[in-house]
Amino acid sequence: MRSILIVRSGYLLFEQYYQGAGPLHYHNINSITKSITSALVGIALQEGLLSSLDQCLLPFFPHYFPDDVRKQDITIRHLLTMSSGFQEPSDDILTFLEDTASTEKILARPMRHTPGKVHRYDDVSLHCLSLILTSLTKMPLAAYAQSRLFEPLGIWQDEEGRKYPWRKGTSIKAEPHPLGLWTKDDTLLWSIDTRGFNPAGYGLQLTPREMAKFGYLCLNGGSWDGLQVIPAAYMQETWMNHMTTPKGEGYGYLWFLPQWNGCRVCCAAGHGGQVIAVVPDLDLVVVITMQTHIGPDGPPLPPLLMKEFVLPAFSPQETTPSV
Repeated sequence: MRSILIVRSGYLLFEQYYQGAGPLHYHNINSITKSITSALVGIALQEGLLSSLDQCLLPFFPHYFPDDVRKQDITIRHLLTMSSGFQEPSDDILTFLEDTASTEKILARPMRHTPGKVHRYDDVSLHCLSLILTSLTKMPLAAYAQSRLFEPLGIWQDEEGRKYPWRKGTSIKAEPHPLGLWTKDDTLLWSIDTRGFNPAGYGLQLTPREMAKFGYLCLNGGSWDGLQVIPAAYMQETWMNHMTTPKGEGYGYLWFLPQWNGCRVCCAAGHGGQVIAVVPDLDLVVVITMQTHIGPDGPPLPPLLMKEFVLPAFSPQETTPSV
């Protein structure tokens, strides 16, 4: 474990670091990046760059001619719910980080399901959201996140509001994600692929406190200090059960929605035990970061911590009536 933070009703109640980590250390949040990307889709809707989540995917790539008519029905919503219907990659996520990768290679994968019918975890399809947002905003995904999402929250800033503290020596960035590259100046802590695009599904670095800020923003319906950063209606939809994962958990717009100890939990989750867990009924945000080279044996630690320690500490306790 590297850190655990607990925020209740806007107050940081508990903050502890381990293995030499600290509040000024940036951390590879892995697939929590997906939930950030989801927020950026909502912001693009708010700005009118996207007209609807039901916009079809292929018109954004007019030079691609589909080999399967089902691909014409894939929408932005299907990407957000991991239900595009594409066959899972036969190899690993490096598919779109190779020098030979292209949009055509991503879209040319065979279809396995009708879009919107089956949830299958798929980083490769999700990368299309980065390509679409980059095209619509005329800026890299990381720059759009910095301008529209991070700036209002004070993310990628020090306590005095100065940007990019890792460049000034007042914070420490992690090593680049092993499946990504850095820009030459390392201004923004979000990996790029070989074509210079920020992956929509991973590669972002935040401090645990910055993760907690994002979780608290979402807990409050996308509002921060009176500013509606993420549209409230979109945030409400984000945490609805749109699909069911193979493990039987609900899945929203790039958020997992498990039930732990009878509580509805909204989880942004990353490989190796990175978690932003939001429990709306308890007004609670929990951040956990871990080293990412964790072996497969034993129960996943973040769910265990949540179920055995955190949730029992805040859930109403049953009392035995006096006789």
